Amino acid sequence: MTRSSLKIDRRAAKLIRTIAETPSGRISHSALMSYYPVQGDQLVKAGLLKPVQGERATTSLVDHDDEPVNLIWSAEHDGYGYFSPNAGWIEANADELVTFELQFEQLIALALSGLDCPLAIRPVTLSPGLLWEIGDCRLPGRAKKVPFWIARGLSNPKIWQDFKAKTQTRPSPGLRVVLSLGPETALPATPVSGHEIVAIESVANTGTGFLVDANMLAARVSLGTGNDEAPVVMAADGGVITVRGKRYTFSGSKQKAVIRHLFGAWDSGHPECSTAAVLENAEYSDKVNTLGKAFSGRDDWREFIEEKNGTCRIYV
Repeated sequence: MTRSSLKIDRRAAKLIRTIAETPSGRISHSALMSYYPVQGDQLVKAGLLKPVQGERATTSLVDHDDEPVNLIWSAEHDGYGYFSPNAGWIEANADELVTFELQFEQLIALALSGLDCPLAIRPVTLSPGLLWEIGDCRLPGRAKKVPFWIARGLSNPKIWQDFKAKTQTRPSPGLRVVLSLGPETALPATPVSGHEIVAIESVANTGTGFLVDANMLAARVSLGTGNDEAPVVMAADGGVITVRGKRYTFSGSKQKAVIRHLFGAWDSGHPECSTAAVLENAEYSDKVNTLGKAFSGRDDWREFIEEKNGTCRIYV
């Protein structure tokens, strides 16, 4: 994957998000020219949309709004078309016999071209056409690089479940940033432990609509993307947790692991945890057998964490 110099405007970026949320990541020629002629032409010229070889489709305004409909050959009508339950055989015009597909590798290169990422390496496909692993990228204000994934279609319940399953089989080392190609309004509200899921549109450079701004993304990751109205909101790595409007910051990797564990339990509706299990999960030594020792040197954690009788929990 090479660093991209392409630029697209905000309307074209919106079209990308629309197509990215479709199951196939494709759009028919007729839909493109009927509804998005200017933006479609821009994306085709930029190489972000390309025709799919050997596949023909059009738009059925009779039955399926602007969804692509595969075309079939009819010897009787001597041409391509499709059968509509409402209107019978519909013949397609010659210029409609094309389907365009998003070019995800080029799109990912464009989105990440403003970040310090390993763009000389091709993204690793984790789920074909839906999820890619980028590698470790550097964000402003962070000493260590952060692993990145790119995802699309997360508004689809099945794709969302598959994504969550993938996070279990390939757990994050503490924090993983997942950039979504789709619109922010389509992102599920349910948090995934250790993963900060951010729509590209919410951290994109104002002038382009799709080029990720490194500083905006770093700020978003540091603050977390949880529901501001929730009583407890945590940044994905556990470094920041806000409880009843008060912000607490933790810098050590083991302390962050404790916060992630307790938040995950609280968020699941079963907040009480075994203190020994929490400390073991955070990889503390056997000498550290209480949260008091784990958080040695500070007492503010007691404002929202209760520890007694070998158990601990976040309380609100």
